[in-house]
Amino acid sequence: MEKTLIIIKPDAVKRGLIGTVIETFEKVGLKLLTAKMVKPDTKVIKNHYPGTPDWMREMGQKTLASFKESGVDVKTKMGTDDSLKLGQFVYDRLIKYWSEGPIIVMVWEGPDAVAVARKLRGHTIPLLAQTGTLHSTYSFDSSALSSGLDRVVKTFVHASGSKDEAEREIKYWFSTTEFKNYERDIDKLYLK
Repeated sequence: MEKTLIIIKPDAVKRGLIGTVIETFEKVGLKLLTAKMVKPDTKVIKNHYPGTPDWMREMGQKTLASFKESGVDVKTKMGTDDSLKLGQFVYDRLIKYWSEGPIIVMVWEGPDAVAVARKLRGHTIPLLAQTGTLHSTYSFDSSALSSGLDRVVKTFVHASGSKDEAEREIKYWFSTTEFKNYERDIDKLYLK
């Protein structure tokens, strides 16, 4: 069994999508182990992301790829095509975005939970997400649109990107939580 971290971000909370997001993960068979609503301060948000130069470059590379896929010239729109500068732009605006209201932080469990959750959530850029995913169903946001509004892409659901990332994020948000095990009918059907 694998655990993953899912965060429902402020815009999804404001739009009343909490139940929809939870239902999506629950319907596929993932098990909710714990959840909490918090209004994190800037320091907490900053510490959720690594914020290292390598991480910044990676975010910048994702931004460059998103612009390229959208057919928009990033340098014209953002004033730079330097991946580190673009990553810093993303990081600064992520902190502002996450500060817009409360978030729901959850731990889910199941076979291949990280991959399953990412698949259900969809591509990080909603415009590029596969039809039927949460991001494609409930958003049309893109790098080109958000940059024109001086904000980050509103990816209203965070899902850990790897097992290592999930482990780090779960320890960060739930350092003292003991996860209670419980059995559901679906567990009996598929996991025994």
